[in-house]
Formats: sequence, C-alpha cells, structure tokens
Amino acid sequence: MYKINKNQRIFTADGRVDLNMSKKSEVSNTFNEKGTKAEDFVYELAKKTFLKDWCYLRPRLPENKGKKELCDLLIVYDDIAIIWQVKDTKLDKNGKRKKSDIDKNKKQLLGAKRQLFELKTPVELENPRRGKELFNPALIQRIFLISALVGPDEESYDFVEITNNNVIHIFSKEFTEIALKELDTIWDFIEYLRKKENLIRVSKSITLYGGEKELLAYYLMNNRGFDRFEKIDSVIIEQCGWEQINNRPEYIAKKEADMVSYGWDSLIDRAHTGGSEYEKVARELARPNRFNRRVLGRSFYDAWVSANQELKNNRLFRMIDGIGTTYCFVFLDESFSRDVRKSMLLQVCYVARGSFKKNKKVIGIATEMKIKPECSYDFFVLEQPGWTQENQIAMEAIQEKYKIFVMPKLKSIHASEYPEKIT
Repeated sequence: MYKINKNQRIFTADGRVDLNMSKKSEVSNTFNEKGTKAEDFVYELAKKTFLKDWCYLRPRLPENKGKKELCDLLIVYDDIAIIWQVKDTKLDKNGKRKKSDIDKNKKQLLGAKRQLFELKTPVELENPRRGKELFNPALIQRIFLISALVGPDEESYDFVEITNNNVIHIFSKEFTEIALKELDTIWDFIEYLRKKENLIRVSKSITLYGGEKELLAYYLMNNRGFDRFEKIDSVIIEQCGWEQINNRPEYIAKKEADMVSYGWDSLIDRAHTGGSEYEKVARELARPNRFNRRVLGRSFYDAWVSANQELKNNRLFRMIDGIGTTYCFVFLDESFSRDVRKSMLLQVCYVARGSFKKNKKVIGIATEMKIKPECSYDFFVLEQPGWTQENQIAMEAIQEKYKIFVMPKLKSIHASEYPEKIT
C-alpha cells in the first residue's frame, strides 16, 4: 500500500511524535490554467529544472503509427529518459477522481515506454534549441514514468503504483510544482525518484499524511535518503514536515547560498553560443547537482571578479579539482582575438588534465576579463582516459611556453549545503 491521506497526522517528518502540531496550511493555487493546457505549465516548470535542451513537448509517433502523441512530455538527458503524462483531472461529487482518467494516464505511460524501448519505434524528437533528431533507445539506461494529475486532489490517493515491475510516480498538482522547483537539476530530481523507488520496493506499506511533499521533506531532512526505513515493513510520515523545513534557518540560508548557482545555470544556457558541439558541452555543465553548481558558480564568479580587478596582467586562469572532472576558467583581455582565446582555453585544459591525473575529463570556460552586460563565451570539453609519458612531456612544454599553472597556488573550498549563515 502506497497511500496519501490529506487530513490526518501520526509522526513528524524527522521521526518525532507531536500531537500539538497545527493543521495543514492552505497551499496557494500557483497554476493558472485558464486557456492553457496543463501540460504546458508542466513543460514551463520542467524547462527550468531540466533546461530546454533536453525537454520535448508532446513528441509524436511516426506517420505509419498515425502520428499519435507518444506522451505529453519527454525528458532525454544523457542515459536518462523521463516520460510524463499530464492530465487536468476533475473530482466527482464524492471527491474522487475518475478511475478512467488515472488508468488512461497509466496506459499512455506504459504504451510510450513500450514504443520507445520494446518496439523501438523510430521517434523523431524536436525542441527549439536542438532541432530534429531521432531518439536512440540504446543510449538510455534509466527510465522514469510520471503521471501528473494536476486537477484538485483527493483526500486519499496512491502516490505511486507498480505495474508489471514498472514504477509509476503519481504527482499531484501541488507536488509537481514543489518537486520541479526544489529538485531543480536533473541529478537532484532523478536521485529523489531513484531512492523513492528503492524505498517502495523494500517497504510493504507507506502512508503519507499531507501529500508527497512530506516524503520529500523527510528526504531532505535525512541526508537525502531513506536509510532509516530499509528494514521497516510499514512507514508512516506525518504532515507539517514540509512547512517545518521551509521555516528552518539553515534551509533559508541554503536557498540564499544557492542563488549564485543559477549563474552556473546561465552558463549552461549560453553553451549553445560556444560552437557546433554545444550539446556535449551543455550536458557536462548540467551534470552537477544544485549544491555542486553553487560551489562552481561561486568559484567562477570570484575568479571573474579577480580578473575584473586585475591591473598588471592581461589574463587570469583558475582550475578546480572536482569529482572525476577538472574545471578550468580562462579570462583574457579583449585585446586577444577570439581565436587566440579558444587556443589558450585548449592549452589550459590540456595542462589541467595532466595536473589532476585522476580526473579523466576537463571542462573549460573562457570569457573576457571585464565584467559587462554582454560577454562572449567559449567552451571546451577534453576527455582523455589515459595519460602517457608523451602527454606529460607535451604538457610541460605548454606550461613552459605559455606559463600556465607553472607554480599554482592551491586553495581549499569548504562549503555546507545547509550553512548556519550566509557570509
């Protein structure tokens, strides 16, 4: 049993018993659906989370299949596919959704998965950024199914369903918006779905009081996981956890600290200006989660401020040792041509690959030294699994010629996802 009950409470999201908690607060209706299809609202939210490069609204089957709509929204990023079916459901006089509406969404989701991965029907995808391309099921390793019921909520309903080993996540209107705003990177979003799926597979009964936002609150308050539930047959999570976490000082501080991470999002969005292979670059830039984007965004911004204030030199380089990836930032004076800057970015990335040999991948970003309303950007991704003695000799020659990271100054970065205060 996987159930949501709206107006009862047993336990708080952090596991404490509290019989004196206030009733569930009213949630404002942030979906104004007049004159616009519900799936368009989900699409607009999804573009902010998954970015427009990987969102495909209402893809269709080929002509020999009648060009019928495959699903309402398809997210395809790297080896991940998220299939969405959206319906503006109504409640009957008994406060219940029509079973036919719920079953229709489920049938559409399972049918879309079958067309894409079992029948391998050739489906042409298109979005404003990428143009037309053929979906390649061989690249996909992880598949998620979401039924978004964005009409009024029932008092009690299933928030997940398992059919023939297919897990279907059932999102309410409220939770669709919360999830896409709170888990607003591809990594954060699928990690929640993945751990939720693991939870329901090991737990026989899960009951939520107040909506799935309470499960999300528990997840966020417990190190983004459900480890405490692994050996428990019956899980009950009470309402008000979401309200509590939103009022916690450390959560408010997190949101403030995250603001700089959206500068990194803007770099992802600008990647299409950096060359013909922009999707590969954008995909790598989008790989970090929100917390890591915060660290990267802060590092890039601080380096740019230093470059902007630099008076003696006409260039500034930064290098960051990430998990499996090294990030390089290059700032050059405008007296350098764009071609020179691109060449310098390549050289810096090569030196960075040899500087942190454990990292097989290097991502480089270059722009002007001076901060101004409109800047140009260059991007580069270097993937080199091995590092030979010949590579080392070539790297050292580049270092000597261009004076790149000859004697780099090392600086450790310490950050907490939930800081005590913003400094």
